[in-house]
Amino acid sequence: MSEVLRLHGLGAVVEVRCTGSAAAELAAAMRTAWSRCRVAPAISPVRAEPLEVQLEDVAMLPYRLMTTTQAVTRALIFARAGGLLMFHAGAVSDPRTGRSVVFVAKGGTGKTTLSALLGQRLGYLTDETVGIDESGVICPYPKPLSIRRTSDVSIKDEVSPDDLGLLATPERAHVGRVVFLDRQPLVDGVELEELLILDAVVGLAEQSSSLPRLTRPLHRIAGLIDRTGPVIRVRYSEAAEAQEVLKDLCRGPL
Repeated sequence: MSEVLRLHGLGAVVEVRCTGSAAAELAAAMRTAWSRCRVAPAISPVRAEPLEVQLEDVAMLPYRLMTTTQAVTRALIFARAGGLLMFHAGAVSDPRTGRSVVFVAKGGTGKTTLSALLGQRLGYLTDETVGIDESGVICPYPKPLSIRRTSDVSIKDEVSPDDLGLLATPERAHVGRVVFLDRQPLVDGVELEELLILDAVVGLAEQSSSLPRLTRPLHRIAGLIDRTGPVIRVRYSEAAEAQEVLKDLCRGPL
């Protein structure tokens, strides 16, 4: 038995074929988790290489959902390599204006937590990979949020943004400001630091995907910064405090 799902993100589409004796359970769970990526965009998407995901034991469903999210993300990134500027980042957007804040960070440093908090009041774009075209428009990737379990940190639960009550993605979102997240347990409150252009370009390059496939990639990053303003490093210890700064950046310059 098999079932095929078409998932959209980053301006691309990937077909995922669920196979195995527990294919029905896998497909049902993916339809729920990937609810916002099952809606086709108005513009014809780029086609990614199809994936096959097998599940034989229902007890392995959470693990298979986690690894499938990783595989889907890789497939979409590969499909858009050379076209989009892509960062390891979360992003949310002002529902009225489409102005968005992109928060760049290494894995495991708070992108998903902030996406879940900010998405209660701002449009959810992604918690993992932000794709930006040459004009600064964001190609949304409203994937399930990958939430690490406290009981087993090796497993992340893939939770639909609909189940978390996150606001919908605006029709057209653009980059308003880029920030670096710097979570420091001993920081009191939130500290902001404007980065020099060279430091910002190097830092963003380090947290990018498929950068060498772009034409003049560092100029592309510098151009984005020139349009949106200095990159800000946000040092914080608690996501609840940092979210207020990021929310304000969606509304306009600090």
